[in-house]
Amino acid sequence: MAAELTLIALIDQLVALFNRQSLDLPDGLFDRHSHLRLNGTPFEHMLGRPPGDPLVLLMTRGPAGYRFAVKALQHAVPDAHVERGEVEPGPDTCQAAWTVPLWLSGHLRSIGEPVDAVLRVRVVVSSGGSLAQADVAIDEAPLRRLREARLRE
Repeated sequence: MAAELTLIALIDQLVALFNRQSLDLPDGLFDRHSHLRLNGTPFEHMLGRPPGDPLVLLMTRGPAGYRFAVKALQHAVPDAHVERGEVEPGPDTCQAAWTVPLWLSGHLRSIGEPVDAVLRVRVVVSSGGSLAQADVAIDEAPLRRLREARLRE
C-alpha cells in the first residue's frame, strides 16, 4: 500500500509538471533504464534505426525517453492537459504493476480541432522504486490524429 501511495504521489507530481508544460520530472520516478512503450511497441523500435544503437537507447529510455515523447505530444497539442483517473492494481502478483488511466485534452496544432483521448498507462515499478516500464495504450484513431498534428507546421 505504501508503494502504491508513493507511486500515485509521483504520478500526480508528473501530471502537474506536464500541465505546466514543464519537462521536469519528480525525483526518482524514472531511472536511465526505464523502458517506455506505445501500444506495446518499445520507443526504440519507432526511430528507424537499430533498436540496440546506443544513441537510440539514450534517446528512448528513462528521463530522456519521457522528454522525447512529451515534447512530440506538446508539439502536436500545444495546450495539452492531462487528468489522472483512479489507479488500478495490476493482476501480476510477482511484480508491482498498476494501470493509470489518463485523460488527454487540448487542441490539435494548426487546425484547433479538440482532442479528447483516454490513455491507459500500465506501469511496472522496479525493486528500487522507479518505473521499470511504462506502456501507454491509446486507440489508433486519436493516435493517428496526434501523429498528423505533430507533422504540421
